[in-house]
Order: sequence, then C-alpha cells, then structure tokens
Amino acid sequence: MEISKYTLSLTRLGALAFGFLIITAVVIANRGEGDSWWSFIHHIPYGDKIGHIGLSATLSFLCNLAFPNFRIRHLPRLLTATTFVLFILISLEEISQAFIPTRSCNFFDWLADLVGLAIGQISAITLLRFLPKKETPPIKTQLT
Repeated sequence: MEISKYTLSLTRLGALAFGFLIITAVVIANRGEGDSWWSFIHHIPYGDKIGHIGLSATLSFLCNLAFPNFRIRHLPRLLTATTFVLFILISLEEISQAFIPTRSCNFFDWLADLVGLAIGQISAITLLRFLPKKETPPIKTQLT
C-alpha cells in the first residue's frame, strides 16, 4: 500500500479539483440554475440517481486514494475515516436542501450518495492492495 509522493500529490490535487467541481455544482443547483446546466439528466432513466452515485463514488475514490492512511481510532475497520468525513459532509448538504427554496431534500438522493461512497471506498482500497509494496533495503553491517 505504498504510493510515491509525486503520485500522492497528483491524487490530492485531483481530489481537490473534483471537490471544487462538486461545490460548483451545488452552488449552481442552490441558485436554481441546475436545469439549464444538466437538463439532459431528466432524459435518462434514473439519471439523477446515477449522477449522485457517479459523483460521490468518484469523490470517495479520489479522496480515499489521496488520504490512504487517514484513520480515526473509534471507527469500524470497514469504514475509512475519509469516507466517514465525506458521509458527514454529504449528509449535511442533503439536509440543507430542506431549507433552500430551489432545492428538495430527497432520501433516495442521499441513499444514492451512500452507495457511491461505498463503491468509491471499495475501489480505492482494492487498487491500493494491488500496488507494489515498498521494499526496505537490507541493513548493512560492518565487521571489523
């Protein structure tokens, strides 16, 4: 489970960029302008839910790769700390929609987000398991 510093930096940059993309989409939706940006979603069966799964899975995947060793002691081993933080943020965002006139708080959107978080975490953990392990060089000793 070893990622080079260069790869880790690029992954963190990608996670940050994708996070800003999602924040931008949330702001557009909060302003009531979402239909003019992504009206095609309504023409795809379950397009909204597929979109939620895809966005949250991608965010979870990138963030779990970007912060592979981020742990919280009291969390179950099944759940990474990164996914837990994303779960809290996504849940708060979904609840906040109940208080924004141009949005609607939807339980099934939240469930789709949770499915995406799980897919992203599982994918990232699986990828990290296939990365080569960093070998430690043997210790050289000098006998005099």
